[in-house]
Amino acid sequence: MSLEAIERLLSQKIGVDPRIIGSRKISRALETRQAICGLSDLKAYFNLLQTSTQEFEELVEQIIVPETYFFRDRKPFDFLLNYVRTNWQPQSNLSKLHLLSVPCSSGEEPYSMAIALLEAGLPTYRFKIDAVDISKYAIAKAKRAVYGKNSFRGKPWIDQNRYFQSTAEGYELILPIRTIVNFQQGNLLNAFATTATKYDIIFCRNLLIYLEPNACTQVLNILDRLLLPKGLLFVGASETAKIPSDRFTPMRESFTFAYQKAESIQSQSPQPENTTTPEFEFSRNWHVSYNQPWPTEEPPTLEQPIPLPARASPPPNSKSPPPETINTPSSSGLTLAKELADTGQIEAAITHCQEYLTQDFTNDEAYTLLGTLHQSKSEYSQAEQYFRKALYLNPHSYEALMQLALLKEHRGDRIGAEILQQRIQKLNAPFS
Repeated sequence: MSLEAIERLLSQKIGVDPRIIGSRKISRALETRQAICGLSDLKAYFNLLQTSTQEFEELVEQIIVPETYFFRDRKPFDFLLNYVRTNWQPQSNLSKLHLLSVPCSSGEEPYSMAIALLEAGLPTYRFKIDAVDISKYAIAKAKRAVYGKNSFRGKPWIDQNRYFQSTAEGYELILPIRTIVNFQQGNLLNAFATTATKYDIIFCRNLLIYLEPNACTQVLNILDRLLLPKGLLFVGASETAKIPSDRFTPMRESFTFAYQKAESIQSQSPQPENTTTPEFEFSRNWHVSYNQPWPTEEPPTLEQPIPLPARASPPPNSKSPPPETINTPSSSGLTLAKELADTGQIEAAITHCQEYLTQDFTNDEAYTLLGTLHQSKSEYSQAEQYFRKALYLNPHSYEALMQLALLKEHRGDRIGAEILQQRIQKLNAPFS
């Protein structure tokens, strides 16, 4: 029995791409779980994985990446706040905004979404946030809502004292915010098989990069079905090339990585995701909670908003940056490469980028785009080379730093990723 057989089992059950997780990390996880189970033989442990959903779940806990913190990457939350203020509220007719965070990890992202909506002036009874994650330990931490300093990185997005209270164990989120988010353990591939709930906004960041191509397609089909026409989908920086251009339109806002679902595509939605393919044997018995359908009934509507602390001034950087202007023919050439990438023409975009670099070989933005394109093709060593070239030319390239940090994070190089995150935080720091 080989490591490859267990990697195939992980791909079949949860859709992960072992090349991204890394064989070294999977091997360490296997050694840990074998020791706990008292099994020295890999074949015996493989047989246990096939018969015990509990042990398979414990192995997955060892290999998933729970990297998250409040207001991660900042810009998507700026965009969410401004979108609700200027687009959704004026047209909402007092309806309720439905949001989904998946995977939600230990809760920092959906709680950040809730705080952003409150800062936008939306009362708690006007929105509902569902949050799902495959990790039972992450969900337990999210419900407990007590966080250490690692969950608060970079320049503060809000006044932390308004929403958290210091305790001996850490910073505890105030009760009114904790009650806003509905957490549930589940696998995105099957947790929504029977739900009729539709969402206005979905945050699904840094999941697609871990998935095999077929699983990635299935997840996108699920998200497409869950999202309302004209709804917003937020993804990670390195996932933009995976988004189908015939179903989602990029919002063209710097560093938000947001897409709007096409309004007319609903009638062309793919088959429901509960139809499995021979390549994937997605278990319906992953965990007892996986067999419980996602709630289709909404909780009772609150007659009055939950009282919150007095509102502070608007968060920093709450105004959307002005749209980028194209002033030179060379810039328009690079814009064409971006447009090709947005429409899924990855090879054509790569070719155009390379041709562009023959004219302007010192353009860090072109190298960053090339890195992102190769990353979308799972060509990680090439992607890293291009990101490094971009940083050599421009050490302050926010996107290249962020992409390279993600690559290191995926490989398990937490020290290298942390060093890059510190550089990113310095870019976000206020001028002295």
